Amino acid sequence: MFFMILTAIIAVLVAILAVQNSMMVDLTLFMWSFRLNLVLVVLLSVICGLLLGLLWGIKTKTQGMWKMRKLNEQISLLEDDKRILRDKVEQLMKAQGGTAEAVNVSAEPAPATSANQGMQQKPGAPVR
Repeated sequence: MFFMILTAIIAVLVAILAVQNSMMVDLTLFMWSFRLNLVLVVLLSVICGLLLGLLWGIKTKTQGMWKMRKLNEQISLLEDDKRILRDKVEQLMKAQGGTAEAVNVSAEPAPATSANQGMQQKPGAPVR
């Protein structure tokens, strides 16, 4: 809603600017020379700016979607690897006569408790 109001305000300001400056102006582009109404010059400039903004937005959105797609593919591959490794751990545990639950193999990491939260083992430090 805010964007629509802001766009309407800018459009009104551009229209006022164009109406108040309706004189003829000379434009030169490379070797061509034009004589146009200032209203047309202002409106063409605004349209060109809007088109450039639209193209930039499409480019940014496309890059974001492409990156999201790549990340989702990577997540899928990692989940497959996780499943394969979990199956291998279960097979090894069965071969040794134990169960996978004894080693705490689960889909989610163990929750931190208040007793060990924030405490990390430093290399070389004695085990408590």
